[in-house]
Amino acid sequence: MKKNMILLCFFLAFGLGCTEKLDIEPTYYDDIDEAIRTSDGLQSLMNGSYANARYIYGRYWYHIAELLPDTGEILFLGTYEEFHDLSNKSLVPTFYYSEDSWRYAYRSINGCNLVLENLDIIEDPEKRAELEGHVRFIRGTLYFDLVRFFSLPYGSGAISSLAVPLVTEGVMHPDQITYPSKATVQQVFDLVENDLLLASRLLPDEETFYANKYAAFAMLSRFYLTIDDFQKAAAMADSVITSGMFELTKEPFLAYNQTINTDEDIMTWQQTELDNEGSSNDGMATFYASTEEVGRSEMVISEDFIASIYDVDDLRGIVQSDVYAASDIKSMFYVGFGQRPRGIYTAKWLDYKTNTTFIRLAEMYLTRAEANQMLLDQGGAITGDNSPTEDIAIIRQRAGIDVTGMPEVTIDEIRLERYKELIFEGHRLHDNKRWQHNVGDISWDSQRLILPLPKKETDTNPNL
Repeated sequence: MKKNMILLCFFLAFGLGCTEKLDIEPTYYDDIDEAIRTSDGLQSLMNGSYANARYIYGRYWYHIAELLPDTGEILFLGTYEEFHDLSNKSLVPTFYYSEDSWRYAYRSINGCNLVLENLDIIEDPEKRAELEGHVRFIRGTLYFDLVRFFSLPYGSGAISSLAVPLVTEGVMHPDQITYPSKATVQQVFDLVENDLLLASRLLPDEETFYANKYAAFAMLSRFYLTIDDFQKAAAMADSVITSGMFELTKEPFLAYNQTINTDEDIMTWQQTELDNEGSSNDGMATFYASTEEVGRSEMVISEDFIASIYDVDDLRGIVQSDVYAASDIKSMFYVGFGQRPRGIYTAKWLDYKTNTTFIRLAEMYLTRAEANQMLLDQGGAITGDNSPTEDIAIIRQRAGIDVTGMPEVTIDEIRLERYKELIFEGHRLHDNKRWQHNVGDISWDSQRLILPLPKKETDTNPNL
């Protein structure tokens, strides 16, 4: 594959614009050359790729995936133009969240490519395999979501349509810059599947700071659900569920805002005091929280929305009032009491110093239920010991709902349960497109629900 000119600029310059690349000190290239010749240097490249991926999801892609399909569930009361643009579905090629997430995605991918090209310097086969597993996980995950955000949804017959550039070779020097064309959705998805399958074989079982093999299985379940391969989606989710490595928290609230992974977390984006996303007017908690310590109180949740989808005994829909300290919040919604409080807020994002939720066990139960129900509706057999109804009962029971005598669920009920459980966690846009659900009067496959290619890229690269 051709190398993308954006990568040298964004990976090596660390935030400098492309016009500034000639100002980089020549010795910096020597530093990179040295880094790819040592095991520690490759480890640093991997760490950087994880950090860049965390930056993208925590600052941009979660917001985009929730606000772009929003139909009134969230009322943004702030001044940031990007959030208003998302709520209004009026994105332009200079939309900053597109530009910056694109830049950091390819920066992260370039780090992965450089590691993959230099793995042979690591003598220990176990360390070499694990490092390869990590960078394949990152690269596969990012390419998967680049397609989901920047191209037509798979279900619109877009498998042969052009998506994003597919760059698989590392870029280190100015003379390596080229201008790649877009690859097709099929070409990118082929790499995604291959990378994640390899990651699932190479990653350790018990890694908790970065991805483990079950995180790769979980990402594969998302991938297969996206391409309507329901048997494989159910199988991958079942592999996670039956591993015995994870269990649901006692109640929904306990699954969030933790500094170490909970038993339910298959993977989180790890935060530290030094690198947390959100303390500088970015991230999720900064906008979604309204406590005495954290939050701009700008993402107000509709009370009508909460009342319309949650039963009165559903713990996921309880709104806590008369609370004046973040440590006293115990429900999934609360009446804000922070800076300029103006209503109800979700408790999923209370603190930017805690880990960023990415893949939970609850998602795997919901994926297995949905995939198996689709198989049953098509006359096929299910994967795993549980029926879809039994999987949904597990999720509902954890939410405090009495499931005694619960009738068999339908595919629409499973999808509604997924919506209730995973809302505000970055799934909504992608689920809407999978289910071909319109957003108000906007068609599910409208260009208005797709991120525009950054103008800086199209101006510079005539092949995009």
